[in-house]
Amino acid sequence: MDYWRDKMLDTSKWKPFVLSDLFEIKKGKRLTKENQIPGDTVFIGATALNNGITAYIGQEALHEGNTISLTYNGSVGEAFYQREPFWASDDVNVLYAKNFILNEKLAMFFCTILRHEKQMWSYARKWNLEHMNQTIIKLPAITDEIPDFSWMESYIDTLDYDVNDIPDYFSNEGYNKACWYLDNINQNDFEENYAASHTKDNIKLTDRKWAYFELDKIVTSIQNGKSYNASDLTLAADDEYISYVTRTDANNGVSMYVQRLDYDGLEKANAITIGDTTATIFFQEHNFITGPHIIVIRADWLNVYTANFIITILNQEKYRYPVFGRAFTKDLIKQTKLYLPINNNGDPDYKFMEDYIKSLPFSNRI
Repeated sequence: MDYWRDKMLDTSKWKPFVLSDLFEIKKGKRLTKENQIPGDTVFIGATALNNGITAYIGQEALHEGNTISLTYNGSVGEAFYQREPFWASDDVNVLYAKNFILNEKLAMFFCTILRHEKQMWSYARKWNLEHMNQTIIKLPAITDEIPDFSWMESYIDTLDYDVNDIPDYFSNEGYNKACWYLDNINQNDFEENYAASHTKDNIKLTDRKWAYFELDKIVTSIQNGKSYNASDLTLAADDEYISYVTRTDANNGVSMYVQRLDYDGLEKANAITIGDTTATIFFQEHNFITGPHIIVIRADWLNVYTANFIITILNQEKYRYPVFGRAFTKDLIKQTKLYLPINNNGDPDYKFMEDYIKSLPFSNRI
């Protein structure tokens, strides 16, 4: 609590700026689902989730990367930083920086400011292009005409956090978080079982001391998967298939099953995959190939149980990235610090992690 109190801003001296003086605002273009073809171009729609991404399409991108998408219909006022070129739907406007160079840190700052405007445009009032151009936002400033971009970047740099207590990653809906990718769980059964006992074997997270570890130091490799375009692949016609893992947040990251061929970029099973622009994180039990922007993590200690433990914690980290306009890039993933239970030698206690996941209700379904 003290940390965030220290980060609260005094905005009393901030200056008003007209949004159209800072950005050229361009409209998106309507493209119905029926007219979308499969592909790898990011499609930004009117959603508050997944960095605004609602699909991947085969049409060419209409807007440049290093811009901000801002919804004016549907989920009004959802602002996201888009690193890569994309197609924006007709419910989305796109902000191009005019007289300054936008970067991820500035985008984070602007996205936060813009989201505060959403309450003015809900219900019957639409934040259309005309209204958006006239919108006034307050910013830290050097003069009445010049925003203090350097200060904004410096402020974003200070937004780190420290956790002094064992994180509550597995409490509340413990099974949902630890085994979140399972989609056939009976929620009522879970609530009854979980309410009765935290774990079947009474293993508690407080049974171990915890410490921070940089992810790059505890895994074997963190690499980009070889990128295959969906349009170049052929759907499997039988049970002989390979999973095609993309940035989708559904179906364990598998967007389709393709013919089992001799792919030179074939990835072996037993790996964690991360979509770097969406921070969608999954464990892959079978061999697979990847679409664009997929990071593959491997470790000697990795199995379905330890993966569930680590993924649960990584899922807490991901909200620091795409949701706020920053991609979960390979370099950031490597530097990510995870708070993990340790053994008597001070190393991550993977056996404890495995036993803990096994002790959760319904773990036999993993």
